[in-house]
Amino acid sequence: MDLNKEGSPEHTLFAEKVDNIRHICSIDGSKEMVMHVGELDQNQVNTISSIVENQMGNIGVSKNIVKKIFNISIETLQNICFHAERDNNGNQMTYFIIGKKENEFTIYSGNLLPNESAEKLSKRLQRLKALNEADLKKEYLEVLSNGELSQKGGAGLGFITIAMKSNNNISFDFQRVNSQLSLFTMKAVVTG
Repeated sequence: MDLNKEGSPEHTLFAEKVDNIRHICSIDGSKEMVMHVGELDQNQVNTISSIVENQMGNIGVSKNIVKKIFNISIETLQNICFHAERDNNGNQMTYFIIGKKENEFTIYSGNLLPNESAEKLSKRLQRLKALNEADLKKEYLEVLSNGELSQKGGAGLGFITIAMKSNNNISFDFQRVNSQLSLFTMKAVVTG
């Protein structure tokens, strides 16, 4: 996907989000460790997750932090791969960026989803955000034992895992881009 090419309102908003993250990284002294923008399929999920693991190992990050970042990355990438919608021109607009500043890693992600899904997901994430560590573990076990699978396979375990692995240091936003779609953005922070 060419972020420099003017396009639909969805493309413009998407490009602004990616540019803003890159700007934030540049002014706060963060280093982009991993960046993927555009179409995302299962092969790319596998490649990106390997890159994440190798990058973390190359800079000497502890195994515990590597595991947290890797798990968040896998869950985030899988969510995007399975649930990202295409815009009216058939483009799958997604991004996945990991920035590092000192001992803090920030995982940014974004994708389009239907407005109805955005409303439901927002409520679910707000509820998860309010839970403490013990309640997150309880929620995880509950969903694992009697979770209802969605049409695309998930029961919401991915977002619970992301919340658990980041010590619930997540933030998210839903920005309506047209009458059918919203841009879902999420940020998870791991300190180690």
